[in-house]
Amino acid sequence: MTLPKYQTEKLKIRDYEAYLPYLEVAYACKFISSGRNGNFQLRVFITRPKDYVDSYYSLGFGVWDSEKRTVDDIVELKNGDFQHILATIANISLDFLQANPSASLYAEGSTPSRTRLYQREITRHHHLIPENLQVYGLVNDNEVGFIKFRTGINFDAFLLSMK
Repeated sequence: MTLPKYQTEKLKIRDYEAYLPYLEVAYACKFISSGRNGNFQLRVFITRPKDYVDSYYSLGFGVWDSEKRTVDDIVELKNGDFQHILATIANISLDFLQANPSASLYAEGSTPSRTRLYQREITRHHHLIPENLQVYGLVNDNEVGFIKFRTGINFDAFLLSMK
């Protein structure tokens, strides 16, 4: 992707075994959001349930609370750098899928408005999505399920995979 993004630092997966005992952490990293409200450490996790045999993973990220040792995916930073953050997350997702071409990566906003924000950004930068990356949107209405991403439809979540 050609959008500006933050430098990431890979985290040791074993550090999260106690924190996420019911999940297999396939990838974890951190980066610093730097903007008008200061610097905030964000953490990204790609996980799936332990002992899950399918290649479906979930993408999660948020602000790291060092006192609680948890990720807050509800807080709104309003740091003026959300496009940098989303470009960083998109790059992490693409790197993971290229390294694991049989995997699918599920992403959903922590709130409906966040999911809409992600959809707007996917639409806005759709021309930058590599041709070998498939993007699907989940339509929960009438139990439609996942369909190929396109404009004009409100999606409830997203699924990414390599062609």
